[in-house]
Amino acid sequence: MRKIYAIGETVFDIMFANGRPTGGNPGGSVLNSAVSLGRLGLNPVFLSDFCNDLIGQQIAQFLDSNHVTPQQLVDGSTMQTSIALAFLDENGDAQYQFYKQKPQSPDLTRFVAPFQKDDILLFGSYYAIMPEIREGVKRLVMSAHQNGAIIIYDPNFRRPHLKDLPMVRPYIEENISLADIVKGSDEDFALIFGCKYQAGAFETLRSINRNAMFFYTKGKDGCAFYQRGVTYEYDAPSITPVSTIGAGDNFNAGIVYGVVRNNLSRNDIRGNAKKDVIDNIVEYATQFAQEVCMSEVNYIRRNNNLTETLHVHGDVIYHRI
Repeated sequence: MRKIYAIGETVFDIMFANGRPTGGNPGGSVLNSAVSLGRLGLNPVFLSDFCNDLIGQQIAQFLDSNHVTPQQLVDGSTMQTSIALAFLDENGDAQYQFYKQKPQSPDLTRFVAPFQKDDILLFGSYYAIMPEIREGVKRLVMSAHQNGAIIIYDPNFRRPHLKDLPMVRPYIEENISLADIVKGSDEDFALIFGCKYQAGAFETLRSINRNAMFFYTKGKDGCAFYQRGVTYEYDAPSITPVSTIGAGDNFNAGIVYGVVRNNLSRNDIRGNAKKDVIDNIVEYATQFAQEVCMSEVNYIRRNNNLTETLHVHGDVIYHRI
């Protein structure tokens, strides 16, 4: 069975609505994806900067209970786990304020994984371009590339990092060039490349990587797929979200699940994938994203009293447990 690896930051999210805290969850973009994949029974390995404080220990236990294997990349004995405050507006969209410690002397030799052909590596967000660990992240991604693993990248770039863009944009472009699948939002590509419309985003992405699959998400307006001149458009069913935190992360989880469910190899992805396969992947991704939007947690829900099974095209996606 192919292995799934995910690398990203670890934070603890505290949500605020109407000026008051409403709850908290382990978070971080790639962590959210990994937990959903764990709940789907795919047992991912999550590489991150785990700390050994009380919150970090709770997060590690949470991951283990959700069938995610944590792999610590830095010595967290003298650090504190990062905190993210998420302030929700009336539409469930969040503005963030972060309290983080950057690793002072990361051990870049820990950025390793035993990749084999058609394993999957999911990575992204600012963690993938952070200058302090860029060498280690690039080493890991290059290892995945050289060993024939499928690389999925989400830049997930946010406005607070715009001041760093001149320094980190080459890292983003390098990540795109190494990826087999790139997923990004309209906001991502507007901030990074100044592309206000998807046609410009696809043209820019193709100039960096001619063969990758690209998924361009547009919030309530759905998403678009592009590969080598072929574009497919998808609508999003109308919902009233509770919170949009984790929506894009679980879209990513749906892409990973779709790749596994359709048994796609790296060669399949680099070839011309059939439209019905792309349709199926997008439907998984949309279902997962909307599932998360209807709750206050960052991942597919787990409820011991709920036996409902979700279906796509008559096939079981997952059982809520």
